[in-house]
Amino acid sequence: MSYRYYVLLNSILLLCGFCAQAAAQENTPATVQGTVFNKVSGAPVNHAHVMYIKSAAGAHENPTPISTDTDSEGHFVIQVEPGTYRLWVERPGFARQPYGARTPEGAGAVLTLAPRQQVRDITIKLAPLGAISGRTLDNEGEPVQGVGIQVLRFSYANGKRRLMPVSGASSNDRGEYRVFGLPAGRYYLLATLHGAPMSHLPDTGGLVPEMLDPFAPLYYPGVLDPTAATMVPLPEGGEASDIDFNLQRIRAVTVRGRVYSSIPDFSSSHLQVVLAHNEGNTASGVGRLTATLDPATGRFEFRGVAPGEYLLLGAQQSNKLVLSGREAIEVTAAAIQDNFRLTLSPGYAISGRVEMEGGAAANLSHVMVQLVSTEDIVSGLDSFSRIGPDGSIHMPGVTAGIWMLFLDQLAENVWIKSASYGEQDLLLGDLNASTGPVGQIHIVLAGNGAQISGTVVDNDQPREAIVVLVPAADELRRSLGLYRVTSSENRGTFVFKGVRPGSYKLFAFEEVEPFAWFDPEFLKPVESLGESVTVGEGEKITKQLTPVPPESLLPQR
Repeated sequence: MSYRYYVLLNSILLLCGFCAQAAAQENTPATVQGTVFNKVSGAPVNHAHVMYIKSAAGAHENPTPISTDTDSEGHFVIQVEPGTYRLWVERPGFARQPYGARTPEGAGAVLTLAPRQQVRDITIKLAPLGAISGRTLDNEGEPVQGVGIQVLRFSYANGKRRLMPVSGASSNDRGEYRVFGLPAGRYYLLATLHGAPMSHLPDTGGLVPEMLDPFAPLYYPGVLDPTAATMVPLPEGGEASDIDFNLQRIRAVTVRGRVYSSIPDFSSSHLQVVLAHNEGNTASGVGRLTATLDPATGRFEFRGVAPGEYLLLGAQQSNKLVLSGREAIEVTAAAIQDNFRLTLSPGYAISGRVEMEGGAAANLSHVMVQLVSTEDIVSGLDSFSRIGPDGSIHMPGVTAGIWMLFLDQLAENVWIKSASYGEQDLLLGDLNASTGPVGQIHIVLAGNGAQISGTVVDNDQPREAIVVLVPAADELRRSLGLYRVTSSENRGTFVFKGVRPGSYKLFAFEEVEPFAWFDPEFLKPVESLGESVTVGEGEKITKQLTPVPPESLLPQR
């Protein structure tokens, strides 16, 4: 072997050794250590499951979470290969807590680990779950056994509140119930009694088999109307006891009727009929009932309806044609009411005009005028229109109901100065088309909107937050188009352009459920934490905001 060849071979072997050593170092595990505490008591939590999973794992990697348990002092140690991870903690009796989040509902943060990195002193606080308990009593104070209790809470979608079931239980022979494992929140309770004996002969005209007459469900403390229900606040780890129902045995009603349409072949189209509580001529999203339908005849039926004021809503989709109907009805205490009729009609067009104040030259052809149905019967029912060269708009397919007006793609300094439909002021409320066309939409835009900008700062550090601009006046808070929402950047900065002159409150939320700010009840506990701001036309104002702690949004002890 020549000397030259020997040197070359040695160099290759040495290089391979360096590569192997570098590869070994790259795969050297990282170590993460921390402690899990009870958020309320401050005590360490043992036997908590610390779960972690590699973030953005490739197709060849196993995405199954790996876990380790905390010891008697709440400590944990995990060793993982370098990479990016999601980490969270679970334990029975506590809410699941993501690493890097302030609340169980937070998205949390990723944990990026380098080879041989030591991450120490991670602290994770688990929020203990709570319970609601009480008794179900009749009007003589006697316990009622077997009452189904549903625990409900509001959720939000596109500004509409929906009562969604969370958990439930049944009352025992003493009339006692207890629903546990509940995260902190504001809850409503619904009690459903067992069916009563038949009060009439079996009715063969029903769309579903005859059954025992049910009692009407009651909201806590014992009311039929959900708007009259009492909210039950539950802090973290709290127990709301003595939540007693005063039950009235109010028989539920069977409501029947028939749908009439210019397209009578219901079997070849999609038909839906719902019954909603009437809240000031607006269909409530709470406690809605969906009808059983006979597509051959258009007959519909609702079972278990509580007496009260309702809106009967229906929609039929046949190819691209949509027909709808809307009737205000009163459901009385009669056992069966079968004389209701619902007429479905095709949508009509609403025309109108959009202009710039003072006749200022502006190309508005890119602006989209939109009417969005608030009654959520048929998806895709919204009506759109571009603005013509002469400012005209044409909104086809508007059916009887309540609609919200939105303008998309406005220039950044443009704002809506006025909007009307006949005699209706659309800046103070929705467009009521329940009686058919009554006029034209008239929108006036102005090009000198205000600007509100600033930073979100906490402990002298910029913070990411959801920044919401809320009208200060109560009557304007019903107009969702006047709200503005943005996210502050990593530097904590935010800006709103084209702001309508007026008075507002600015809120910076660290963690918040989308659209929750549309609910006045949600904002009440943190109203004092909002920053007041008033702007005039063309004015620019800068504000520094302190983020609203997530705990402030929860019921307090």
